[in-house]
Amino acid sequence: MSENKEGKKGFWSTLFAPKKKSSCCCGSQIEIVPDNTDKQETPACSCATDNSGRKVIKVLGTGCSSCKALYSIVQDAVAQLGIDATVEKEENLEKIMAYNVMSLPALVIDGKVVAKGQKLSLEQVKDLIK
Repeated sequence: MSENKEGKKGFWSTLFAPKKKSSCCCGSQIEIVPDNTDKQETPACSCATDNSGRKVIKVLGTGCSSCKALYSIVQDAVAQLGIDATVEKEENLEKIMAYNVMSLPALVIDGKVVAKGQKLSLEQVKDLIK
């Protein structure tokens, strides 16, 4: 009987156990960097920003009509604003879940969810991008 208890984890030990590293929305591992480490030496995830300094705008959705409509509205908004941005469509559910989004479509600008579960107009999208 004592062998069974040794292999079992109790409620408190699982509650206060060290947390596992989470993965980023792009699937790469996020590493916890000690404070005394030079930030330039540590690799950073490149999903939120492009190396060229361009904005990265993602439309999260499964391919439904609302998601496709938001994607085209975002492309129109970027063209009308004349900004340097990359517009991507993300349909992979695992990557969408990494953003903790349960309502689709969702709009992500530079790694931050700015709208979810809404049908946005062209003007609303322009205001969010600015």
